[in-house]
Amino acid sequence: MEQRDKLFAGIVKENQGAIYRICLAYLYDKSHAADLYQEILVQVWKSMDNYKGAAAMSTWIYRIAVNTAITYNTKYSKYKHDELPKYINLPEEGLQPVLEKEAQLNQLSIAISKLEEHDRLLISLVLEDLSYKEIAEITGSNTNNIGVRITRIKARLLKLMNEKTDDYGL
Repeated sequence: MEQRDKLFAGIVKENQGAIYRICLAYLYDKSHAADLYQEILVQVWKSMDNYKGAAAMSTWIYRIAVNTAITYNTKYSKYKHDELPKYINLPEEGLQPVLEKEAQLNQLSIAISKLEEHDRLLISLVLEDLSYKEIAEITGSNTNNIGVRITRIKARLLKLMNEKTDDYGL
């Protein structure tokens, strides 16, 4: 049992940022993201014995996180996309103190929040620097489909980012 605890602690340490960003991609509300994060960790713990090594550990974790987030959103449907706040605070870790960079990140975050739920998930996986193949494995889709969808999402984000900054309340 002690070895399982160490393995779990390592999994959490290595993947905590990615898991948290998946939570934010769905909810953009820190209090609910924390609840979803805990639920994902519970599901990882419960599923540890089922990991067969067929995919990379990180891919397996992402798959659990995505499935848990989908289930969470279905269960708590009151947190749907159209009810997201207009302005979203990004987690403080990793943000540059330079105001211009912070404004760009906030603008990107707001643009991402305007995407459909599944598109927010895909772009969050892209931002995690995953390959199209890994994203396809995580989402249960094919690589070509993922490539086309991500290209369209990027075009939509670019259009949203080029809108007047007044639309973002900056």
